[in-house]
Amino acid sequence: MISIIRLKSQERKEKICDLVMANLDDLQESVKNRGQLLYLTKRAKHEDVSLFIHTVDPNFLGDFIAEDLVKIKDVTGIWVIHMIKPIFYPLPKDTRNFNRYVISLRVFTNNLKEVYKNLAATKLPDGLKMAYLAYTFHLFEDSIQLSILTENAETLDNYLTGVVEKMPGVLRTTVNLIERTRPLVSYETWRKYSAKHGIVPSWDENLMVGQFQQ
Repeated sequence: MISIIRLKSQERKEKICDLVMANLDDLQESVKNRGQLLYLTKRAKHEDVSLFIHTVDPNFLGDFIAEDLVKIKDVTGIWVIHMIKPIFYPLPKDTRNFNRYVISLRVFTNNLKEVYKNLAATKLPDGLKMAYLAYTFHLFEDSIQLSILTENAETLDNYLTGVVEKMPGVLRTTVNLIERTRPLVSYETWRKYSAKHGIVPSWDENLMVGQFQQ
């Protein structure tokens, strides 16, 4: 299972990323052979950070939070979002010129399956790259979350308003810019780990290598 653990600090809001990174070695050791820390992100205009983790045994997640994350000094709040039926997409190795956005969708319950399938099957316009798609049910109405990389915010806005928000059942999209991303796993480790656990179902190595060489 892949989960998003959101952490916040009441006293040291601006230092929460640094607090997590300072404890990274201990956290990595805690999940060894039982999961994999994936990456750490910070949403613009939000005080929390998001730690993405894959656990082989979902029950281990509770122990990891209650025994290890709580040791990080000054962390005062923890919120867990599970990524259900996630699809991760291969991305170019060099994404330095891209901004990353996370989009939450408010969807009528009767349209959930249709919207999810449409998003998974839709070919994105040039200039947009899908990072992941998943059910999250993190709020009563906000049920689907996706992440998109782009160099042009207007291209993303046009896609959301012109395509996504016109899908039957989509009531609203909420967009957050990710202002900071810190990978916690190397590309090669992620490729092997995701293949072992079936996280990225369609890894086109020829395409990816071609993109890396450009």
